[in-house]
Amino acid sequence: MKFGVCLPNYGEELSVEGLKKIAIEAENLGFTSIWTTDHILMSKNSGTPYENMYESIITLAYVAHFTKYIKLGISSLVMAMRNPIIVAKQLATLDNFSNGRVILATGAGWYQKEFENLGADFENRGKFLNEAIKLIRLLWESEQAINFKGKYFKANIVDGVFSPKPIQKRLPIWIAGNSLSAIKRASKLGDAWHPNILPLDKFKGLIDKYYGLGGHYIAARIAANIKAKNSEYVSPLGERRVILSSNTKENLKVIEALEAMGVQELIVATNFDGKQSVENQLYTLKYISSSFIK
Repeated sequence: MKFGVCLPNYGEELSVEGLKKIAIEAENLGFTSIWTTDHILMSKNSGTPYENMYESIITLAYVAHFTKYIKLGISSLVMAMRNPIIVAKQLATLDNFSNGRVILATGAGWYQKEFENLGADFENRGKFLNEAIKLIRLLWESEQAINFKGKYFKANIVDGVFSPKPIQKRLPIWIAGNSLSAIKRASKLGDAWHPNILPLDKFKGLIDKYYGLGGHYIAARIAANIKAKNSEYVSPLGERRVILSSNTKENLKVIEALEAMGVQELIVATNFDGKQSVENQLYTLKYISSSFIK
């Protein structure tokens, strides 16, 4: 099992120095990747830790400077609130700056008020995302002139030049979300599925659907609260989700069960409620590293 870390680019304890410390420590402890979380304009009293937040792509560019080998990802970029051509350019640039370390996880989004705050189309966000992924792939990988005509985007790049390309021949795109639409999108358009972990009996059914549709890689996001005694919590969406807790034996059972189901990678969010100090997060990283990273 591979392990990544969600950086604290959100929450009450937000700080530039904290980001740097967590990124450097994650690389030193043997984690394979570090990830920013993405929101742009949440509403007040949203019930989430995402109202106080650094922008996800710029944050990755910052921590890239202090790291050498660890992968850099976004978990997950809400594409329907952005221009995908600009996203493609930003991430291609970052891939060059970081010597080919970028991963994009992207999803349709879930917080309707944020879309309203930005004047974005919430109802058609899934269709928007599908087109965006196809267009980004063309921009990154095609050496030919691009004449893309979709419902939401048109890109007739005959005289225009998209250069430089990413260093990676295929910059990975992971698809986030637990819905059936997200699972289908991941199997058709993605290099991996990036869900949140629901109670394991329910989650296994989703995994079976993904692999049944031809999917081949699962990298799931999981919260870690080593003060908690139980391996479940309720998300801002009201979903019951599995977490890593203070019970090492129970954590090991969860990880082994997920691995047996076909999960290859876990992206751990140590700032599960947006209130954790950098010191608490560093302690959690060391706990996970010493317990589960081989």
